[in-house]
Formats: sequence, C-alpha cells, structure tokens
Amino acid sequence: MRAPAILALCFCTSLAHAVDGQNFGSWSSKCEDKHGENESGCYIFQNRALREGGQRVLRIVVGYVATTTEPIALLSLPLGITLPPGVSLSIDGGEPTRIPVERCDPNGCNAGLKLDDKLLKQILAGKQMTVTFFDPKREPIAVPLTLEGFDQGLQALRKPSK
Repeated sequence: MRAPAILALCFCTSLAHAVDGQNFGSWSSKCEDKHGENESGCYIFQNRALREGGQRVLRIVVGYVATTTEPIALLSLPLGITLPPGVSLSIDGGEPTRIPVERCDPNGCNAGLKLDDKLLKQILAGKQMTVTFFDPKREPIAVPLTLEGFDQGLQALRKPSK
C-alpha cells in the first residue's frame, strides 16, 4: 500500500455516511468535510491509551477510499518504536498479519493495509484484535482491541447517504 492511499484514509472517501459521533460498541464514528469538496468522509475508530498518564499508544481508523471497495485500516503508533519488525495484527490469537510502517512524522508512526476478504471475515467473526509493535529495546508491546461493534460500524459506513 502506498502512502497516498493511506493519507487518503484520513479524509475517508466513504461510499456511505455514518452518523458523526455515533458509537458502535467500542468503536466510534467520525465524519469530516473533505477539503474543497461538497461531501464528507466517514470512518470508525478506536483509541488505546496508557493507564497511567493517558498517553495514546494506538489509534486505529477504518474506512473506505474511492479507489477500492475493500475497507482500509490505518494505525497510528507512538514515536520511538522499532521500525524493522513493523507491526502485526492478529484476531483472537490467530496467525498475525504483518503491516510495514509507512512513515513517521512528529505526531507518530503510521502503518496501513487493505482489509481483504480473508482478514475482514476473521475480524467480523472475532472478539479481539491484537496489534503488536516493538519498543526501542525490541520488546513487543501487544495492544488488545475489542471488536465489539465493529460489524455495525462498518455496516453504517456502507449505508447510502440520505
């Protein structure tokens, strides 16, 4: 996946329109006006933060871009992670899917992937997604995310705008 496609997710050219701010279990939706266009893009997201201090360690955003019918996932990770091992995503402890880190900027590091049919079916049938990345000492950091409400959120993105 090329960076421009990942960046496009930030504006999520959704084929549909979820209600801005609606919650779907542990997932929330957000709609933003696309710069210079008379339509909005919507996505669902989940954040994870440290218990102490509340620093965000992971943000996952899922939505659609105009160039594909498959949903795209964008992961935002903290600066200082070890880049060569990349990031992995597993569903209910299953086989991990490796995701290369695309870029890092002052706000953190980003990785993204298309959710192909196989992975999407696993996510929709699953209960927990685990995102694993590595700290500067190459120690794994596994961040669990509940999949409760993911299916309803994704379905809301697919519904036609009114």
